[in-house]
Amino acid sequence: MGVYGVLWVFCFVWLFCLGFTKDRINVGLITDDNEALGDINWNMLINEIGNEDEVEIQNINLLENDFLRSMDSFCQTALDENGLAAVYGIEGRDISSTLEAIASHLAVPYIITGWTPRELKAFDTTFNIFPEASLLSQGYAALVESLNWACFAIVYENEESLIRLQDVMKIEKYSTDNSKNSITLKQLPENGDIRPILKEIRQSGINSIVLDCSTDKIHNVLLNAKEVNLMDDLNTNIFLTSLDAHILDYNMFESSANITTVRLFNPDQLDGKDILKYYSQNHISTFTVKTALMLDAMLLLAKSFQAIKSTHADGEIVYEPLFCNASEKYNDKYGLVSALQETVLNGVTGEINLRNGKRETFDLEVLELYKTRKTIALWSSTEAQKIVLTQNATERQAELQKRLQSHNFVVASRVGEPYLFERKDTELQGNARYYGYSMDLISEIAKIMNITFKLQITKDNLHGNLVKDLMERRADLAICDFTITPQRRADIDFSMPFMSLGIGILHKMEGGEEEANLYGFLGPLSTVVWLYIGLLYIFMSFILVLIARMSTKDWENPHPCDQNPAELENIWNLKNCCWLTLGSITTQGCDILPKGGCSRIATASWWFFSLIITSSYTANLAAFLTMSKQDDSINNIEELAAQSKVKYGCLPNGATASFFQYSNDSLYQRIWNTMINEKPSVFEDTNLKGVERVLSTKNALYAFFMESTGIEYEMERKCDLKKIGDLLDSKSYGIGMPMNAEYRHEVNAAVLNLQETGKLVELKEKWWKQERPGEPCPSTVPVNTDAMALENVGGVFIVLASGIGIAFAIAILEFLWNVYSIAVEEHISYFEALKIELKFACNIFVTHKRSKPLLSGSSSSNTVNVEDSKSNQCILTGAGTFLNINTTILNRIGSTANLNQTESNSAHSRKSGSKSNS
Repeated sequence: MGVYGVLWVFCFVWLFCLGFTKDRINVGLITDDNEALGDINWNMLINEIGNEDEVEIQNINLLENDFLRSMDSFCQTALDENGLAAVYGIEGRDISSTLEAIASHLAVPYIITGWTPRELKAFDTTFNIFPEASLLSQGYAALVESLNWACFAIVYENEESLIRLQDVMKIEKYSTDNSKNSITLKQLPENGDIRPILKEIRQSGINSIVLDCSTDKIHNVLLNAKEVNLMDDLNTNIFLTSLDAHILDYNMFESSANITTVRLFNPDQLDGKDILKYYSQNHISTFTVKTALMLDAMLLLAKSFQAIKSTHADGEIVYEPLFCNASEKYNDKYGLVSALQETVLNGVTGEINLRNGKRETFDLEVLELYKTRKTIALWSSTEAQKIVLTQNATERQAELQKRLQSHNFVVASRVGEPYLFERKDTELQGNARYYGYSMDLISEIAKIMNITFKLQITKDNLHGNLVKDLMERRADLAICDFTITPQRRADIDFSMPFMSLGIGILHKMEGGEEEANLYGFLGPLSTVVWLYIGLLYIFMSFILVLIARMSTKDWENPHPCDQNPAELENIWNLKNCCWLTLGSITTQGCDILPKGGCSRIATASWWFFSLIITSSYTANLAAFLTMSKQDDSINNIEELAAQSKVKYGCLPNGATASFFQYSNDSLYQRIWNTMINEKPSVFEDTNLKGVERVLSTKNALYAFFMESTGIEYEMERKCDLKKIGDLLDSKSYGIGMPMNAEYRHEVNAAVLNLQETGKLVELKEKWWKQERPGEPCPSTVPVNTDAMALENVGGVFIVLASGIGIAFAIAILEFLWNVYSIAVEEHISYFEALKIELKFACNIFVTHKRSKPLLSGSSSSNTVNVEDSKSNQCILTGAGTFLNINTTILNRIGSTANLNQTESNSAHSRKSGSKSNS
């Protein structure tokens, strides 16, 4: 038979067997060593391709770190007698690009279902069912930007995460004016303990996080976040980029945080669909994106096979072995690659169209995972910059209100009058321990917002720690005398103001015993000058006496009626000279004046001296008495800064100190430099200590800068305090809250409600005036501070009283001495004479007095006769002088007339007495 005969027999048998061998379609599936084929029912793929053809899934094992054996496994599968129609590949490995290159050489479609960072398709035989990377990144960026986060942190797992979130990172527009970055990057550590990272994020004041990691690590991250109190914070926002994050259970966290995620499809919409027959599991809630994409890839391949089968008349599709070492690239024998590009599938994950080998059409649903999973927004790759909200404003507000009502707000505050007091009863717990303005205000806000709260005191009772409490999530609100400042606004948010105020100057009222000077009117002249004036007054009085006695013109006739008097009289004795000099220096004048030339010259010289002294004293008195008042009184900030006698200070760390420290005004900068350089320190730890220092410092030598509301409160009961000048600035108190707090609008609405209803004014009236121990200070009418007070001129009243007292004492002594003289002269008792003189002295309507008192009852009736006789004698004397008659003769005539008149009066008295007896 020979060699050729044997060869012909072999060919005949091979052809015979070939005619009876059924062709198969091999589909490769690249898996890891221990990776199962998943929950996909591959038999359904065979049925979808067609009952006439046999489809066989060829498992291609991928050996990690062994490229040669992995490539050999791929090539051995392609060498099968039925070749290789398509391959379900694997992504994210170093060998992936090599396997894609082999598939491209063999013209075998390489179908992958995972994220790949490449934007441009490297091989035209590679098809990716997963959403295209750049579009997915744009979707994440649009969603994050729609959340309006001013700053947030990106917590990522690996470098692929940064590529996936590259558009999210582009949200931050770089500017040299930015004080800090608005986006913070943190990578997850390999040991799984991310608490240090989360603590750092919390302390930095960031309350929004974008978390990009594998689904199996999400629970661990959130557990660590709960341990650092991020999950219990109502202001915490977490955005999960994993497309499978929605299938996890979050009820275990009992979180108040707002957790948001996205999904590629809604599992609930798959109920009752025939597509589920390809899925071997019954739990739709665990239907992952990987499984859904693999199912879509299977259906897409089956539909593509059906498309190419319909183009062949016989419907016969036969693949041949493929050689990886072929010198030339294979051609797509049946056009499966083109069919995959042209086929459009409405699959589990939506519409799939791989015209360019990439999935450029897909939709994302935005979910909130708070208790119930609700879709809040939609995003489509066809409109990458647009977000469609599925809830209206009313529904979103209702959802937020539910979250607020289920959360117990932590309110940080500080103890300080009148904002917050702590009760002394140690048995009280919780909010019952505190009362005051802040407690009433937050209670009213809680009623309006329908929320509950727990009040806690900040560490060390300092304002600065309130900011830390809010930034580090230890509190949801901060309420007290909390001033809104630019420095605080950079770290936290504030509500609308509930009280307006400004910086004022608290000072002690001047005056008191230490400052009183009753003899201030003596100040214009020194003690030596006063002594010289007194000595000169006495000396001048004696000099005038001597000059007047030597001057012939000052000796006068004592009886003007007598032209040739026997003697002359000089009235300038020491008493009259002292009266003249005193009347001159007091500018009152005198009723007697000198007549001699020398005495007039001396008097004129004294008058000139008195004029200068009196005018100088009068001019200096007003200036001296008002000078001390002006020197010690401070009326505004300029006068306070210009002097160095009165020290001034404020709280070292607070809004008032910041106002002076960062002010651009030169006056305020000078005040700040003065305060920080004063020794001992002028700063006080609390406003209460500052008020006590103002009150305790003698002579009002300390002033304290504090807010006007505190000044008003202290002045209501401490009447020695006063406010100097106008307010230095205008500021407000607000309720602090973390940055970008979701409930900021609700708090503002509550404060506005209290303002419109007058409740804010009512609360201030209650705690500033009514709920105060002690009596309120009386309201005083503003007085002229430039006018001289009684203590400045009180000495003048003392001098007047002393002079009147001395004169009255001398008058009493003279009166008593005169009584004694009358008693001796008239031979009557002292008390009888005292009675007569005292009775006459009290009769203020009688202006004439007898030289001797009448001792009988008729003395009063004879008084008129005596006066008449004196008048007659005076008339006769004047007439004699006029007629040049001898005065002696007239005196005798007058005496005779007086004697007759006396006898007539006596007879008349006797006659009247006899009538009365009868």
